[in-house]
Amino acid sequence: MQLWKLTLIYLFAIIACTFLLLMDIPKWGIFILLFLYVFLFTMYPHFNALLWTNNLKKVERFLEINKHKALYAYPYAIAHHSESEQKVALQNIITTYKQPYVKHNYASILAILENNYDQALFEAKQIKKEPFQSYMVAHSEAYLGNFEQAEALLPKLSQKWMSSSIESLISFNRQDEENFKHYSTEAIKQARGIQKYLLVHSFQEMEGKLK
Repeated sequence: MQLWKLTLIYLFAIIACTFLLLMDIPKWGIFILLFLYVFLFTMYPHFNALLWTNNLKKVERFLEINKHKALYAYPYAIAHHSESEQKVALQNIITTYKQPYVKHNYASILAILENNYDQALFEAKQIKKEPFQSYMVAHSEAYLGNFEQAEALLPKLSQKWMSSSIESLISFNRQDEENFKHYSTEAIKQARGIQKYLLVHSFQEMEGKLK
């Protein structure tokens, strides 16, 4: 967020706090009101774009502003840049973030982009966090043509969009255009925030390869 906007937000908070104190409102009530106010204007837009919104234009604006950050450069690259630039964005995430599950998750995605599906599966199995491990393992198995193994992991996928996404990926690799369209549409409906944005642009690219 721009510095001048933050300055205005906190300046108003200080003025409001003084006014509320003069009205003899309990301090705990003032604290709650100020917390909600600051959250609404500073953190809510961030969480909304990440997790909640169905408005892809809001996500696009958020990514445009934050594309200099490694974690947001990749979804922006899927929509706007070449495959080679997507690989660079993924490599930046892998080298920037220290959490093992983040590194292995994006290393698995990078291996898939490089058509190295055995490596993708290896990286996916190193993710020690569910449902991300099961999702990326199923993702890799689908690309390897191991459809039964991928389908066996569906009950472990706690987020609805994940199951639909894997079903769409299986349909894509089977060249089943009808089921691909059905499941990809379901996955997009079920997802929110940046995940919806990622699915929309990923499925658009995949659909082009089916035609």
